[in-house]
Amino acid sequence: DYGYMSPTLYFPMIVPECLMVEPTETESKEALDQFAKDFHSVISEDPEILTTAPHTTDVKRVDEVWAARNLILRHPKE
Repeated sequence: DYGYMSPTLYFPMIVPECLMVEPTETESKEALDQFAKDFHSVISEDPEILTTAPHTTDVKRVDEVWAARNLILRHPKE
């Protein structure tokens, strides 16, 4: 919801719910400072808001059970 791509995995796996952010070398100090500020804002939010995120994307949470049981292997012709 802050304009960042959501992580697709936890890392390192030995720490439950851990998230390691590893920016590229091309990120500026200003961009990293803004990311840290935004991350702090997320931490300060009501936990209920986080469990229902994302709120500003076209696709919300994916129903992974439905997706695993109902595979769509190609996009239908329009």
